[in-house]
Amino acid sequence: MRPWTWPACGWTGLSARGKMKKSVSVPAISRAVVVLVILLCLLAAIGASGAYADSGAGTVTASALNMRAEPNTASAVVTCVPRGTVVLVLSSADGWYKVQYQDRTGYMSGEYISFSSDADGAFGTGSVTGSAVNVRSGPGTGYAVLGSVNQGQSFSVTGVSGGWYKIDYNGATGYISGDYLSLGGDSMTAAPAPAAPQTAAEQGTGVITGNYVRMRSGPSTGYAVLGTYNTGAKMTITGQSGDWYAVSCDGKMGYVYKQYLSQSGVTANVTAMDATQARTTAGVNLREGPSTAYTSKQVLPAWTAVTMTGRSGQWYQVSYGGVSGFIYGDYVTTDTAVAASSSNVTAISAEAGQRLADEAKKYLGVRYVYGGTSPSGFDCSGFVYYVYRQCGYSITRTATAQNSVGAKVDRSDMQPGDIIIFLNGARTAIGHAGMYIGDGQFIHASSGGGKVMISSLSESYYNTRFYSARRVVK
Repeated sequence: MRPWTWPACGWTGLSARGKMKKSVSVPAISRAVVVLVILLCLLAAIGASGAYADSGAGTVTASALNMRAEPNTASAVVTCVPRGTVVLVLSSADGWYKVQYQDRTGYMSGEYISFSSDADGAFGTGSVTGSAVNVRSGPGTGYAVLGSVNQGQSFSVTGVSGGWYKIDYNGATGYISGDYLSLGGDSMTAAPAPAAPQTAAEQGTGVITGNYVRMRSGPSTGYAVLGTYNTGAKMTITGQSGDWYAVSCDGKMGYVYKQYLSQSGVTANVTAMDATQARTTAGVNLREGPSTAYTSKQVLPAWTAVTMTGRSGQWYQVSYGGVSGFIYGDYVTTDTAVAASSSNVTAISAEAGQRLADEAKKYLGVRYVYGGTSPSGFDCSGFVYYVYRQCGYSITRTATAQNSVGAKVDRSDMQPGDIIIFLNGARTAIGHAGMYIGDGQFIHASSGGGKVMISSLSESYYNTRFYSARRVVK
């Protein structure tokens, strides 16, 4: 019996019984190694493409959902978004979605996100990250090439389909692979250093008047969020920078927008102005000072004539019947002609109402822009305001003020053209406006949808927040 030796193409040896083992060739081993390498490469490729496996859009299903800096509930809150908001989903892991909302990136719990791989919406601006990147007619490499773009070019992203972003390209709809388009919120950039208060203020106490009010590290929305506070939270006011108060709370020093902080024990800083004739646009409190923390002297009905004599932030100092006080700026207008015409009320005809509804439908798909009042972009009340003016009706600008125009009608008696008012997500104040178009539907500029769209009043969110209907008259 011979000991084992290296054969020409493999190896052999003795088995337990002394028999020669079956020879295994070197080429066979090599083939096995090659197959293993190929499988590993395929797995790596699958993993690499997985970055966009869950990319698409998500709709918030909670009444209010926190976006956090990291995928855990202990992480800092970046912002809070209401139910129905559409966010861009970049990826997912461990029950959390990495999302972009209003050019900011963070994480949201997948439990409160309804995911879709395809959706339209206003997803911010994207910047091309490669050279000679193809723009295609559809979301895939199998679609025709419309042209090519180079690094640094920017486009508004109006939709998402899997790992592809929809853009407006030379007046046509095009698509760019997400591998070559960096969105504004893909990387969080450091906020500028906090600015010192421009003016000192007598130290006093401020009380937060809204929910999810953000304290920021500087006096603008471009600064980092240090914390989020709800109605009733007290802060110490230490200074002022433009329309922002410098405050301290819970050991943090930051800034809060003046509109959301009622003052108590702070001397009002009023800038005198030439006497100007004006009218109120809704029933409004005439207060002792320029915030809701001050006592109301009396309630002025809609379209009451007043004289404006000064201003303090968002508030106007006015006089009425020999009494001086303050009215919030959203409820006073110098357009006395509009006020006079709006104070004479008669029922609007069904024909005129349908004309309003038809006019509104012309702007379906126009993007949502906060503060917008034109076809280049609308917010909710700005859309209603614009459509009515196009049809010859002068109405007020804000949703709260629009709740006082015309005549109130029952929900069961609504007709096309009526203004519909909704409460905000927390049901604590008026937060949205739209126009009824018949058949249980209304048209509105939706911040969540990112555009002018038609929705049903039977949808749970709108059904439970319906507040009133107004029939505008001429």
